[in-house]
Amino acid sequence: MHVQVVVQLRQQPSLFPTMQDITKQLEQLGLGGYEAVVYKALLTASPAGASVIAKQCNLSRSSVYTTLAALIVKGLVGTTYKNDIKQFIAQDYATLEHMLEREERQLEVKKGVLKNLRESFQRVRQTNLNIPQMIFFEGQEGLKRIYSSMMRQAPPHSVLYLCRDEFVWQPEWRFIFEADWHDRVKRMKMEKRITTKLLVNDSAEERRHNAYYHSRKHLAIRFLRPPHTLKQFAVYIIGDIVSILSMENSNLVGMKVTNRHFATNFISIFESLWTTSRDQRRPRS
Repeated sequence: MHVQVVVQLRQQPSLFPTMQDITKQLEQLGLGGYEAVVYKALLTASPAGASVIAKQCNLSRSSVYTTLAALIVKGLVGTTYKNDIKQFIAQDYATLEHMLEREERQLEVKKGVLKNLRESFQRVRQTNLNIPQMIFFEGQEGLKRIYSSMMRQAPPHSVLYLCRDEFVWQPEWRFIFEADWHDRVKRMKMEKRITTKLLVNDSAEERRHNAYYHSRKHLAIRFLRPPHTLKQFAVYIIGDIVSILSMENSNLVGMKVTNRHFATNFISIFESLWTTSRDQRRPRS
């Protein structure tokens, strides 16, 4: 019985942290590079010269000197002399607490700077919005990137104004309704509470999808009257961004314009079409 008890005790993990554990904990506190290794070595061998530390840590002396200089700046290492040889000493636990307190104070200062910087960003952005920023793109992958960037840049509670022909129901655009892309778009819209106003051609193709449109939350849809029918064309407007697509001869090309004046005028055009278009829920006159 006595032998079994001894064996069981030996199999239990140590209740004391290993030096490797201490190194990891120091790294979690923010000691980077070789700082955790060198500081840990000094905890067990202070005071010590650079050559001793280099040998113990298996580092070059130049790396050790660079690391020690950083630790001294942080207040974690002090110096003394023994026989005219410079020695390094690890400071006690309290210095780690002081280091974190300094970092907390510095973080508060940075938060204050960041708050002031937000106003500067807004002023700069408002100035830049007067200068149209244009990006050209091609193909489905180009459209995916542009659409994703529009969602990321959109202000919360935005309205996506979309006017298009029937291109989304063509076989090559099936990915729009597949889980990967559909869920991604849905998540982006939900995060920013984006609603959609959709204008589509008054066609048999679009009316076949009435059930789908009725199932979509946060979507309002109307049919363009015949004089305004679109062909191989689409316009997306959200926030200060307008994206125009042309799919002539199955060759998708597009242009994204970021400009408040540009977007405001396109929204006015869209709203004019909206007021003259037919509500999807009403029968044809």
